[in-house]
Amino acid sequence: MLRSGGLLLALLLALPLALDGTARAAEDRVPLPPMRPPDLGGPEPTPPKDATRPAPAAAPASEAPPARREKDEQAIAEAAALAAERPAFDPAEAQRCEAELRRLGADFAVRPAIEDLGCGAERPLALKALPGGVEVAGRDVLLRCGAALALAKWSEQVVVPSAELHLGTRVESLLVSTSYLCRDRAGSSTPSQHAFANALDLMGLRLSDGRSLLIAPRPDSAAPERAFQAAIRGGACAYFTTVLGPTTDAAHRNHLHLDLKQRKGGYRICQ
Repeated sequence: MLRSGGLLLALLLALPLALDGTARAAEDRVPLPPMRPPDLGGPEPTPPKDATRPAPAAAPASEAPPARREKDEQAIAEAAALAAERPAFDPAEAQRCEAELRRLGADFAVRPAIEDLGCGAERPLALKALPGGVEVAGRDVLLRCGAALALAKWSEQVVVPSAELHLGTRVESLLVSTSYLCRDRAGSSTPSQHAFANALDLMGLRLSDGRSLLIAPRPDSAAPERAFQAAIRGGACAYFTTVLGPTTDAAHRNHLHLDLKQRKGGYRICQ
């Protein structure tokens, strides 16, 4: 009996030790969280004093000054006006035109293209003589072929026959004051057809009997002379799209302005 009681007592005393060992073993099996790094939560490192700082954002570009904007807008408008007034150029048509001029007997030379601040001509002709040997008198008369051909036909079909009819003589030469010239129309900001070698100003004619007949009207001119002037001015309207002269305005008081400006609907100005 005493032996049994002693055994029971020994078991009761050993039980807490066993439970404590079991609990420790269980604790050993539970995973522990990773250890926190030593510097976690510490202050951020201070960058060195010479570290490159980011460049400040660029300020937005300011608008151009009003004066410059106005100048740019004016340049754009002038370029557009030049482009609108400039005659179209077709190389194949230019070749056909030159062949027709040669067939009529005109004397001319092809010059290099002219490009002058928006003015110019792609294939200007230096015109020296018209059909029938009529000289073109003037300093370096440069025209597009279309204008040169119109002048040649007008001279051959109107001017020469009218001189024979009204004056009883032949025409020796046409006196041209202006052909190609980079400028605007008189009293306007619109480019002149002179700026494209598409116009000429005729000051007068020299006749085979030695007389020089000026376009500017004379108070003492005889009836045949007045009839001749009216005939050539009216006849020019069949060959040129613009004919201006002494009866137009003061700017044309001493010459005939002839050009081939193209207008909508084939509109012509004959004054």
